[in-house]
Amino acid sequence: MSSTDLSAPQSPLGNLSPARLRQAWLTMDQNPSAQVFAVSPVGRFVVLAAFCAAIALTGQLSTAAMGLVTLSLIGIIALPAHRLLVLTGASAFFFLLRPFRIDGWTNLTADKASALGLPTLALQGTAAATVILFAFAFMTWQRRYHSAFAAKRPVMGLILIWFSVLGTALLLPSGSALSATLWVFSGVFISSLWIFAYAAVDNKGKDPAPIWSRAALMRPFWGGSAAPIGKSFGYLNKFDAKDETALAVTRLKALKLAVWALILFAVLTAVEYVLQDVFGLPKLQSAILAYAAGNPMPITTNWASLLSNYFVDLLIISVWGHLIVAIVRMSGYCIPRNTVNPLASRTLAEFWNRYFFYFKELLVDLFFYPAFLRFFKKQPKLRIAFATLCAAGLGNFLYHFMRETYIFADRPFAEAMMVFQSAAFYSLALAAGLIISQLRKKKPQPKDGFWAYHVRPRLGVIAFFCFLKVFDDITGEGTLAERAGFFFNLFVL
Repeated sequence: MSSTDLSAPQSPLGNLSPARLRQAWLTMDQNPSAQVFAVSPVGRFVVLAAFCAAIALTGQLSTAAMGLVTLSLIGIIALPAHRLLVLTGASAFFFLLRPFRIDGWTNLTADKASALGLPTLALQGTAAATVILFAFAFMTWQRRYHSAFAAKRPVMGLILIWFSVLGTALLLPSGSALSATLWVFSGVFISSLWIFAYAAVDNKGKDPAPIWSRAALMRPFWGGSAAPIGKSFGYLNKFDAKDETALAVTRLKALKLAVWALILFAVLTAVEYVLQDVFGLPKLQSAILAYAAGNPMPITTNWASLLSNYFVDLLIISVWGHLIVAIVRMSGYCIPRNTVNPLASRTLAEFWNRYFFYFKELLVDLFFYPAFLRFFKKQPKLRIAFATLCAAGLGNFLYHFMRETYIFADRPFAEAMMVFQSAAFYSLALAAGLIISQLRKKKPQPKDGFWAYHVRPRLGVIAFFCFLKVFDDITGEGTLAERAGFFFNLFVL
């Protein structure tokens, strides 16, 4: 539909046609009239109000988080000349109050604070402030001593520093104040490590963002997991809206994505109600634990849990990722979506790119490329295989292992390590699948026919990730052997 179609006189029935309304909505960001409205002072806040209503209705953000996002976006829209200051200030405030990405570190910090007789908020806030200061000091040092090992290879340097902090905390008496302090610091550090690594990599180049802003962006106000959506200022600047029209287009796209997330959330709610409340279907983890306890459910139930888990998981990550990307876009950066039609994937590598784009980017940027550029340069296939193993195998495992290391604070070392056996297998199996997928000589082609090109490859991708999900665990509930038993039991008639 052209822009004139929306402004030309039409009959009321034509204007109310669902097809016309849908097309008008989908092309809203291309409509000059909508762009002009979104640029106007009133239009900016109307779009923002509709946007905030959409993300609030999903219920994915707490009241406090919703308030921070709303106030931050109001500040960015009202003070465009000071967007960097608003963005970094809001992010630093968020980081000081909520530095942890998962509850495990929050609970450990509460225990350590109680043992020291300190308020939890004070202890974690001090640790967060220390991490920001450390980030500023590290990147300032990096620019001055750019030939040093940690300056040239900041990802490896930061990982080694973090392991040193954690190792020291493990070796000290568990009841000491220094041990408690190091545990909390390591938890805050790992919660921000990957965006810190991105900032340090950018700091080696010519990205104009000042060091103080990089250091303050240890947890952007739009939230998310430890895999940073939006990466760093170096990446965000590539998608920055350069003029008023581009900014209007970006914010209209943000509104559309937020509404799409709300629609998907409604679908997710309905699907979970039907599966769990109507049919009483257990979640995949519950089915696995029932098998591990010696009370296996019927094979048909296990298959239903396995298949439904795959599609529910796609809905969950789509809603979550769309909301975060939408907030980034409303801030003025038209970054790519995190999840884009993963069911269209014909190869495992394509699925990983469509399913969780920014986690894939983290593994590729910080693990794949460094290995690819350094090793086996004269052996192309081995080069690809090794780099993929470093990313999907080592990098994937390290990401989840390091995030969960709070369990070492109150468990014997050997017992804690056993928690990660399924995660290690999952990472190796994923890497093996991706390597085979990348090195296959024959790829599906349109000329192969509808079944061979459209159906069979997609069914293969779905089957691989459905089965792999059986081993996707970092809780330690259900050993690797028990999960393998559940997997093989699926094929016992």
